[in-house]
Amino acid sequence: MEVKEFIKTIKEELPDFLPDEIYQDIIIDDVEVSKMNDQKLHGLTFRPKGSDAAPTLYIDDLYERYENGEDMGFLMIDLANRYEQTRHAPTPPQVDLDWESVRDNLTVRLLEKSRNREFLANMPYADVGNGLAIIADINMGEDKGGDWRIAVNHGVMEQLGVDKEALFITAMDGSLVNDPPVLTDMSQALFSSERENLLDRDVPIDPADVGGMYVLTTESSTLGACAMYYPDVKEKAGELIGSDYYILPSSVHEVILVPDTAGINAKELCDMVKQANRTVVEPQDVLSDNVYHFSRDERRLDKVNAEPNRADKVAEVR
Repeated sequence: MEVKEFIKTIKEELPDFLPDEIYQDIIIDDVEVSKMNDQKLHGLTFRPKGSDAAPTLYIDDLYERYENGEDMGFLMIDLANRYEQTRHAPTPPQVDLDWESVRDNLTVRLLEKSRNREFLANMPYADVGNGLAIIADINMGEDKGGDWRIAVNHGVMEQLGVDKEALFITAMDGSLVNDPPVLTDMSQALFSSERENLLDRDVPIDPADVGGMYVLTTESSTLGACAMYYPDVKEKAGELIGSDYYILPSSVHEVILVPDTAGINAKELCDMVKQANRTVVEPQDVLSDNVYHFSRDERRLDKVNAEPNRADKVAEVR
């Protein structure tokens, strides 16, 4: 079966797997949603009659299991159990789309434009160069059983009654307060439960004290790659490291800084990022296949050109 036929079959068989009193009280619709990195997700919404709240259960993993030969009955039982869990799960907090109510909860998120053409189609964004863009989120926190965020699209921005410039200035200010940047030695980030924020230091880092690579993210470590565009962070990192450096987009959650003095050429770094994106990083968490280079003297971030004959040169920004 194609995925649409699979969804149709699920809807036809659900009455046999849900209690009558529950099935009779809900309206089930199928949806296709474009998520970050233009990931197409297929799901079913379960809306109780008389209610506007409709939890969505995505079924792409069930479809993959079906294609791998798993019995349809077992998949239906799994879906019914998921819905039962969803009925009792925490629900997103209500959001009043009033500017004064949300302005202190705005944060920014970094993504790559070419991977997010559909996702950005109805979204105000700030082009920050090198094929990257920042969008604004209403971040409702993690105190109710989930990471609740609303990406600000044009409709939401209109309801808030602000223009694009005010939206992004406020969102960046909110990020600095609510989710400040954190720079950590790579070995400490990987192997220690505690991490020192090197950005709190006032003197350069002694290379003998650290492993030579650094992780840049935010305090929450969620969608923390945006920290590379926080005001003055790239410059402060350069002062602390004591050299120009490469930026490897580990994921949308963090980036890795590699000093020029580490002696690794751009071609190796680009290959490393591409390999990780294809084998380790979840598709929805990929930031970019590109590697970037920051020049302290020029205070400039450029995309690296990793062609074999120019492996250690930085591409000019067009």
